[in-house]
Amino acid sequence: MKVFLSWSGDLSHKIAIELREWLPFVIQSIEPYVSSEDIDKGTRWSIDIAKELEDSSFGILCVTPQNLNAPWLNFEAGALSKAFDNSYVSPFLFGLKPSDLKKSPLLQFQHTLYDKKDFFKLICSINKALGDNKLKEDKLKTTFDNWYNQLKEKLDALLLETGVIKEESTVDQSEQVNQEILEELLELSRSQQKMIRNPEMLFPPDYLREIFSSLSFIDPNHQVWHDLEIFYTKLRDQVEQIVNEAPNSEPNKDLRETTQRLGSAISYITRDKIRNPMRRTKWQK
Repeated sequence: MKVFLSWSGDLSHKIAIELREWLPFVIQSIEPYVSSEDIDKGTRWSIDIAKELEDSSFGILCVTPQNLNAPWLNFEAGALSKAFDNSYVSPFLFGLKPSDLKKSPLLQFQHTLYDKKDFFKLICSINKALGDNKLKEDKLKTTFDNWYNQLKEKLDALLLETGVIKEESTVDQSEQVNQEILEELLELSRSQQKMIRNPEMLFPPDYLREIFSSLSFIDPNHQVWHDLEIFYTKLRDQVEQIVNEAPNSEPNKDLRETTQRLGSAISYITRDKIRNPMRRTKWQK
């Protein structure tokens, strides 16, 4: 399986090269790709990049303070997200915090921090993308632990070399608390965007099919109907709480509108099927 390593700028490029060399030690069946290292001489650059983007199954975006708003990085992120599921694209934040993405299109992706625990989650996601060829989790964890310090040593050197690293003592405690609150809100916003883009997260197709298949003989006391009403009521209350915290947020407005439309649909079904059980809709003919 190919893993596309996207970079922009000198520091980002160095990180991508380190990951290219390190990743196969942990998962031997993957083939990392870095454009500067893997394009043959004489190959048309743009065509090769496009082909690799199309052939890759996972994408890692090496994001640094210097390239956070780089057009090329955002272009490759968009191309990767179109090629496969967003869960298989991860910005690797190097010298950055999640709150630094608040105005970036990269906010829609599940980011990875430069932290051993979080980085292992990224490795698990890559392993999951292998499908039947994935490693067992205990073996993956052992291999990761054996090799992580080698990667950390090289990446720490890059932090010191570029001056990205900061002494913890210089961070004001109150500022740190505010930063944690902001990052929590941003994580919530990112989750809302995922729900808006993927409504099946809220209502799985199989669940909805069960509801609609029951409409021809629906009983007000049927468990499916009971579950739907409870689910909608809880969802509505949670959405209102979220919207009230940030009423001017566009994603929040979209989420409220989506919930209201869902409520209207449920009300329609109630009137049409519970009160008029002899009526049939077109999908029941």
